[in-house]
Amino acid sequence: MREKLKRLESLSIEPLVMRLLSAWCLSAVLFLILSGDFRDLENFSGFGLISFVAVFAAFTVAQYVAAILMKKKGRVPERVLLPVSFGLYSFLTVSGCTDDMGYYYVFALTAFWAILLFYYNKRGWLRFKKAMTKKKMVTVIAVSGGVFFLLVGLTGALRYAAYRTPNYDFGIFCQMFYNLKRHLTPVTTCERDRLLSHFAVHLSLIYYLMLPVYFVFSSPVTLQLTQAALLGSAVIPLSLLCRHYKLSYLRTAVFAVVLVAFPAVAGGTNYDFHENCFLLPLLLWVFWAYEKEKHVLTAVFTLLTLFVKEDAAIYIAFFAIYVLLDRKKYLRGVLLLAGAGIYFLVAVKILSSYGEGVMTTRYENFIVGDGTLLDAVKNVLVDPGYAFTQIFVDGDGSYQPKMLFLLQIAVPLAFLPFGVKRPSRLLLLLPMLLMNLLTLYVYQYQIGFQYTFGVIAFLFYLSVINVSDMQPATGRLLLSIACVCGVMCFILSPVSRCSYYLKLWAKENERNELISEALDEIPEDKSVVCSTFLLPHLANREVLYETYYHQPADGEKLDYVILDYRMSAPTEDKEKYEALGYQVTKTVEYEGNLVLEILQ
Repeated sequence: MREKLKRLESLSIEPLVMRLLSAWCLSAVLFLILSGDFRDLENFSGFGLISFVAVFAAFTVAQYVAAILMKKKGRVPERVLLPVSFGLYSFLTVSGCTDDMGYYYVFALTAFWAILLFYYNKRGWLRFKKAMTKKKMVTVIAVSGGVFFLLVGLTGALRYAAYRTPNYDFGIFCQMFYNLKRHLTPVTTCERDRLLSHFAVHLSLIYYLMLPVYFVFSSPVTLQLTQAALLGSAVIPLSLLCRHYKLSYLRTAVFAVVLVAFPAVAGGTNYDFHENCFLLPLLLWVFWAYEKEKHVLTAVFTLLTLFVKEDAAIYIAFFAIYVLLDRKKYLRGVLLLAGAGIYFLVAVKILSSYGEGVMTTRYENFIVGDGTLLDAVKNVLVDPGYAFTQIFVDGDGSYQPKMLFLLQIAVPLAFLPFGVKRPSRLLLLLPMLLMNLLTLYVYQYQIGFQYTFGVIAFLFYLSVINVSDMQPATGRLLLSIACVCGVMCFILSPVSRCSYYLKLWAKENERNELISEALDEIPEDKSVVCSTFLLPHLANREVLYETYYHQPADGEKLDYVILDYRMSAPTEDKEKYEALGYQVTKTVEYEGNLVLEILQ
């Protein structure tokens, strides 16, 4: 009887289907390697159907041979080969995509991965025979953070070395830190085309926390590397939160991988250093300190978060509301809310009285005439239907940008933040609603900018809480989907982006060295107005402007005008300064092409 059952089991259609799917994936991989870009069908026109059938049959037969050879050892090769072959095909195709269409392709692949992982989870094949140890978990977390730091930090350094970092916003921070080091004041001239403290634009006291590092390593590259290190370090408080919620070593390690692979984390560095990078690790530290009831640390991390920027108080306020309404911790909730509210009001008063004021234009869709932010709040309360429509449309009335943003946020987390056990936990999604969806300021609902760092902390905090409430099988499945999607997104953007700038730097390095030699001849005590991509390399001086925005005052005599011809000819800028009496004194050419002009 047992022999008959074994024969029936061996005739199961399951191994056949798995081997056929594996053979299909392997065949596609082979033809892709031979042909190149999978998006161009002409690359595959040289292969006939017979050749594909022959390759497909060969891979299928090879699997049956392997199954016979491994049968005595009790191994089932198709269970491993199917995800490996599909993973190889996914890697090769995703790495050949571009960001514009790549995310849609990744999400389509994720749907197929979800089906495969669901089946594997149902069959019990996602479980490991041996549980992950604490040492292995720490290794995975450290490697994840380290890989992120190296890849994102290298990309930032290469952007600077390749003269691809613009004045807005990187050049501003380069000049600001130069002045912070000299006299501890964050003044710039290139931000508003006049001498002005950066704190008149954004109240970001957190920069002084970075200053000791900049004192030792006084280079714009330091800013890029510091940002990568801060974002990569977020795996530490996230892992501590996972352990607090009694997630296994394996799930904790997977959460760390999902965080560093989350597309909005690396995406937020696309335009170089920004103070918002502090928000992700600091907010996660706030959540951890609160959960562990470490009141002093909660206060310290809250204060540091507030120092990031005036609007950082909004994140603390939303967390305080969550503490009040979901956790019923009234004293702590009131203290957090009061602290955030007082700090925000003081910051707004300082910016209004001594600075450039609060940037209300980013919510101009809720403001009529000369209204204020308070009027915007009132309009949301009296007309919530209008506010609801603004969640989905941009300034042009299109639904596509914000819908793509929501997919880029939700899919790489396998919709974990939305699987709440208690509706009150949805309060943790309100920061995303306010900061990214209600605005018409286009950069705030794109993952390629820095406006998602604070929101990401809330999304992962909520995901950890939700997974801790799930059945083990459900949590295992969703984390597996998130991990696979995250890895594909990481290949799509950070990996391909680093590869691009590495090739660009190698290709243009000889020309860029000529530019560097010319710029090194400009004394630091001389005033300069220059093209945007040159400005960060000239930031170590008191008077520095960008040609595009600078309006020369009557009688103003700047020492140097430096024009960049690499991207396009700055004809208007040259004519403007020649009319003021400036003349070309030096040119830089490479392979017969004009690269740089210096006027005095």
